Amino acid sequence: MTLATLRLELRVANCESLREKRRRMQAIMSKLRQHFNVSITEDGRIDDPSSALLIVAVVGRTRRDTRETLDRVADAVAAYPRAELLSQVITEV
Repeated sequence: MTLATLRLELRVANCESLREKRRRMQAIMSKLRQHFNVSITEDGRIDDPSSALLIVAVVGRTRRDTRETLDRVADAVAAYPRAELLSQVITEV
C-alpha cells in the first residue's frame, strides 16, 4: 500500500468574495471526490478570494497507481475554466 499527496496552488479568476470562492472550490472538490475517489481539502489562503491551496490524498496498491491517479487529478483541475493551476507537487509517503 502506498499513500501519496498532491498539493495544488490555484489562482481563482474573477472571484470577488470569499463566499464565491468557497462555492467554486466546493464544486471542484466534490467532482474530484466523486470521479477519482480521493480525499481532498482546502488548506491555507482561506482568506484570499483570488487564490486557493488544495491538498489531495490517495491510497493505492503501488506507487505507480497513486501517481497516475494524482496526475489525472491535476489534469482535471488544470482543465477547470474558472481556476488556473499555478503549481503542483506530489509527495509519496
